[in-house]
Amino acid sequence: MSDVPSRIAERRLTFPPSYRLKQRRLIRSLFDRDRDDVQTVAVGCVRLLYCVIEREALGHDVPLQVGFAPGPRAESGVERNRIRRLLREVYRVHQYALVDPFVCRPEALIVMLLFRGAPAQADACIERDLPHAMRQVAERLGHADMNAHRHASPRP
Repeated sequence: MSDVPSRIAERRLTFPPSYRLKQRRLIRSLFDRDRDDVQTVAVGCVRLLYCVIEREALGHDVPLQVGFAPGPRAESGVERNRIRRLLREVYRVHQYALVDPFVCRPEALIVMLLFRGAPAQADACIERDLPHAMRQVAERLGHADMNAHRHASPRP
C-alpha cells in the first residue's frame, strides 16, 4: 500500500493528441438531443457532456477523448484561445479522475467541456468548477458500474 502515493506522484500529467476529441461524428453525437446515453453535469461556469462508447469507435486505443469549447460569450479569438487553454490546463492536471476508471474497461469515454461563464472570470471559475464537475462525472460513472454489476448477476 505504501507504493500507491509514490505511483500517484510519478504520474505524467501529459495530454497527448490521441486523447483529443476531434471527430465531427463523435462531437455531433454528444449534442444530439434525441440520444438517451448522453449525460451532462453542470457546475458553476462549466458544463460537461459525456457518453460511454465502444473503444473501436474512437480510432485510437485510449480510455477517453476530450474536446473543449469556450462558449458564445468569448467574442474575440484571443478570448476563445485563452479559455480553451485554461480548460485544457485544468483538465490536464485533474485528468486521472476520469482516465483511471476506463483504463481496464473495453469501453471508452467521450467528453466535451463547455465554458458557459463570463470570459473575465474564466481564470477563477474554471479552476474552481472543473475539478468538481469531473469528480461528479467519475462518481456517476462509478455508481452506474455498480448498478450494472448488480443487475448483471445470474438468476437462480
